[in-house]
Amino acid sequence: MSARASFPPAGPPSRTVATRILLSFAVTLLAFAATAGVSVLAQKRTAEDSEELANGYVPVALKLGQLRAVQSTLASLVDGIPDEKNPLSMRILLETLSSVRRSMVDETRLSMQNLRALGSDDTRQDALALTGELDAAQASFGADRAFLNRLFAAFDTSDRDAVNRELVGLGGMEHDGVKQLKTLAEHVERGMTTLSASARARERRAILQLLLLATLTLAVGVAVSIHTRRLLRPLERVTERARAVARGDLTPQPIDESEDEIGQLASAFERMVGAVGRAQSRAVANERLAAIGKMAAHVTHEIRNPLSSIGLNIELLDEELATSHVSGEAKSLLTSITREVQRLENLSEEYLRVARLPQPRMEAEELAGTVHDIVVFAKPEMDRAGIEIALELAPDLPPALFDESQIRQALLNMMRNARESMPSGGRIDVSVKADGMSLVVGVDDRGAGIPDDVRTRIFDPFFSTKGEGTGLGLAITRQIVEAHGGTITCEARAGGGTSFRIFLPIAPQRLSGVSSVPNVATKRRRGASGTT
Repeated sequence: MSARASFPPAGPPSRTVATRILLSFAVTLLAFAATAGVSVLAQKRTAEDSEELANGYVPVALKLGQLRAVQSTLASLVDGIPDEKNPLSMRILLETLSSVRRSMVDETRLSMQNLRALGSDDTRQDALALTGELDAAQASFGADRAFLNRLFAAFDTSDRDAVNRELVGLGGMEHDGVKQLKTLAEHVERGMTTLSASARARERRAILQLLLLATLTLAVGVAVSIHTRRLLRPLERVTERARAVARGDLTPQPIDESEDEIGQLASAFERMVGAVGRAQSRAVANERLAAIGKMAAHVTHEIRNPLSSIGLNIELLDEELATSHVSGEAKSLLTSITREVQRLENLSEEYLRVARLPQPRMEAEELAGTVHDIVVFAKPEMDRAGIEIALELAPDLPPALFDESQIRQALLNMMRNARESMPSGGRIDVSVKADGMSLVVGVDDRGAGIPDDVRTRIFDPFFSTKGEGTGLGLAITRQIVEAHGGTITCEARAGGGTSFRIFLPIAPQRLSGVSSVPNVATKRRRGASGTT
């Protein structure tokens, strides 16, 4: 039965629950931010496409449509010049339309430059190509003024051949301009169609991306919810354990390893349950020992005087029988009576020790030397039982606080208990070593061992696995150790047998007389290490 907590001491958590939950929701926010970012980029690109179309291609198309209308009008007027009755008015109209066409060409070029400034790389390249085609068209009908001057000069001189020649040249030029502007308009239309198709494709891709990211965000949200639920699930187990403890279950339960606050809470809770259980067990044991002490004091007081009288009468009877000629059977009966009276006296003394166990007189002593003396004292008794004692004392141990007489009684109880576990002889290992702020006295036997269900009760008063005995030896031992502020444990020994450990606090330096103790310990341990 271990008197120490079986859980490791809690340190600062490497990752807190709050941090894990925050990271989980941060992942969710990142997924949401990615979705929102893609949506914003898609909307931005759609807006850019709309602006490129509305403020780039559409103005070009409108200006080009107006330019084509003017060019078509000019071509039609040139075709109708032979039937014109008033050449002067026709000349004024043609010159006016030609001037309007030049202005429209400039406006169309300006809208193409604006398209190049607004558009993407592909659109800028397309705008440059459109500008080149517009320049080529303008060059084709740029000689219209010279044609008009020669045409109307021929009208003035009534030179029909010259009029026809100039009309053919001017008409061909104007119709070529109509064709070039038509080709240019078709180019603009293709650009608008391509841009619209590209915008629709990007829109479909953006919708698909949004759907995928929305699904991913939903999956992340579900995963985060499950993860958060898993993180907080140990709280439910702690709550159930608290209810179980409230119902009286003070048996520490194993816990899942965890590095967060909930794991530390569960570990601390189980340590608390173990401590409460041990405290309750000690309280019950102390109450039982107190009741036993009161009863023992009363019973012993009542039977000691009759036992003393019986013992005195037995001595007188023994002297009387020594001078008389009686059978050997009578003397054997008298010997048996004497032995039973002595057993009753020993039993009453053991009960009195429970009733009258004094408070320990704590002094800073060298524990290794005391253990060595106890082993030497017990050696003849162990030799008669065929027991070999192996003593191991760690060097340079600090002094401990203890009452030498009581620790002697506790250690003798443990050694005799080990001896009784090996009726055919064997070996007992006795050791003293340091462990943190405690000195540890170990007693290991190689007996049959103690079952787990029995080991939890061996320190209870009157509990014994032997056919005889009071069952008070280990109960008194634990009472002594705990009165010293220490603990005692009993565990199965690796390889068979049982291991007892007594933990006693190291003496504070102000009480220990540190400078002189190591020399004393060396003298007392000389020849003590090894097999005794």
